Amino acid sequence: MLKLACLAAVGASAVFLSSGVSAVSCGDVVTVPEILEGAIESCAVSPAVTITDAGTLDLNGYSISCNGSGVGVNLQGAGRILSNSEGGGFIENCATGVSVEGVGAHFIQNVSVMSNSNSGVAITSNNNVVLDLFSSFNSGVGVRVLGDFNQVINAEISANNSSGMEVSGSSNVISSSEYQLNDDNGIVILDADNNLIVGNSLDENGTNGILLEADNQHGNVITGNEVNDSGNTDLRDQNNPACANNVWISNTFGSSNDSCIQ
Repeated sequence: MLKLACLAAVGASAVFLSSGVSAVSCGDVVTVPEILEGAIESCAVSPAVTITDAGTLDLNGYSISCNGSGVGVNLQGAGRILSNSEGGGFIENCATGVSVEGVGAHFIQNVSVMSNSNSGVAITSNNNVVLDLFSSFNSGVGVRVLGDFNQVINAEISANNSSGMEVSGSSNVISSSEYQLNDDNGIVILDADNNLIVGNSLDENGTNGILLEADNQHGNVITGNEVNDSGNTDLRDQNNPACANNVWISNTFGSSNDSCIQ
């Protein structure tokens, strides 16, 4: 079920590593551990905040909003941390809420993105971990995974105007997350190989629950997902033949486009 009444609940096992307090403001570059002490509103600078060098940022329950374009928070370098130790607060009204760039190996936890025009979160670098993400009501895609070897775990991705998630990078793990009421697909795998889509719940997405586009992918494993009430098909493999180079196994669903999908 959607948890829209509890948009940014803090998990008991959360890990937050920011250690200082500073008046981070519109256009700042964060190079040391910082904790927001107030909202950043209608920032016309892109990115509104950049995290690089030894920087970490705890949103501390406050929002960062753009003026309708640009990037809300940009992670650069390697091993940066973006977290939220308090409930509430969004990264919103940007083109992309969070852009995960640089070398990679970044850590994002308990962050909420909403009402961004292109992507809630765009992951272009490799080896990043995203936990407890909330991405909803974005005009575009909830999360775009363009890099390799990333993990998106325990996310809630709902009510986006396009797909909940697009995966175009390889060797990613997409696990234990909810995709509901997205206007297009819950999860769509584009020209990407060796991804593991496991243990997700997908309900009432507008087109397909999980879609594997006809891009001759190989090595993707879609397993242990529960998919229901999609507008078109719950599980769909558009390759010809379906299931030739990818595995669909142990999923629970109402409809598929080929009997090889299990």
